[in-house]
Amino acid sequence: MNTVPLELNRHDLFPCSIYRGNDTQWLSLDKHVDPIIDRLKKENQKKLKDGTIDQLPNSYHSHNLWKEKPFKPFVEFVMQQMWNVLSWQGYKLEGKMPLLQECWVQEFPEEGGFHDIHIHGNNHMSGFYFLQCSEKTSKPSFHDPRPGKIMTDLDSKDPKKITHASTQIHYPVRPGDFIFFNSYMPHAYSHFAGLNNEKFRFVHFNMAAVMDPKIVQNVTEDKGK
Repeated sequence: MNTVPLELNRHDLFPCSIYRGNDTQWLSLDKHVDPIIDRLKKENQKKLKDGTIDQLPNSYHSHNLWKEKPFKPFVEFVMQQMWNVLSWQGYKLEGKMPLLQECWVQEFPEEGGFHDIHIHGNNHMSGFYFLQCSEKTSKPSFHDPRPGKIMTDLDSKDPKKITHASTQIHYPVRPGDFIFFNSYMPHAYSHFAGLNNEKFRFVHFNMAAVMDPKIVQNVTEDKGK
């Protein structure tokens, strides 16, 4: 019997990509975030004291910041990066425009915070920008989005290595780090309780590629002729 392994050509199909980079120029936004987080802390402490809530939230979560003047250049920058990624991935974007649907800042309470695994529906690209973090703070994790693989999976030989058998990955982060990913990618944050005045603070954003209103208007006008 021939025991020589068959020579096979490998095709990596349906990839799930994560894009990382570091740009410290946007860390100046942190000073604009301070009063927002301080207000959220006071509001939640008041609710905790008067019994409106029985525990602090998993994270202090701001309002949408894309209309805030200090954040406008950041929002434009982020949208361009995510639009570029969609184009690199081969998506047809003609007749569409980027719509940033959410842009929040979040900070985990000193008592402890986390995020359960989730995705962002009705979006195409998502991402994080880390303002305050360290090796000791929370880490974002990404999970395999393929339900078919999850239902029939086998154990990994070495869970410490990233291979085709991996089911999740945890990224250490530092201030100024960007992470971009497709919104269908399940993600989460490990639990972190503030120690030695360390904080875990980041901006989270979600973007959809939507039909350009100008295109819609032109099509409607053409149909009316």
